Amino acid sequence: MTNSIALIVAAGAGTRLGGEVPKQYLPLGGRAVLRHSVETFLRHRAITGVRTVISPEHRALYDTAVAGLPILPPVAGGASRQDSVRNGLESLAELQPDRVLIHDAVRPFLTAEIVDRPCRPHGLHARV
Repeated sequence: MTNSIALIVAAGAGTRLGGEVPKQYLPLGGRAVLRHSVETFLRHRAITGVRTVISPEHRALYDTAVAGLPILPPVAGGASRQDSVRNGLESLAELQPDRVLIHDAVRPFLTAEIVDRPCRPHGLHARV
């Protein structure tokens, strides 16, 4: 089996939306926006693990959003999205994944069909 890890980037502050709570932690259909994506990856047969990149100052919001889900411990994001992705990728080195699917936490309408695209053998890698 291929070792495919989903890396969900959720370290942003969501300042363009306004408000006190970053958009990845806002409720959508009774669950945090972030939780929708995490659950989709957890249900997918090709995904062997899920790690989230977060802002340490939002740890309490994160813990509430993913409570009870069997995911890898989060890693701290950086000053920019690029830095956050790098931190996430570096944190996966010891797991030696064959594939890493990078997903933006504020894209909650992810489907199994979208996850399938880069998980197919010899498939094209796409941002999901």
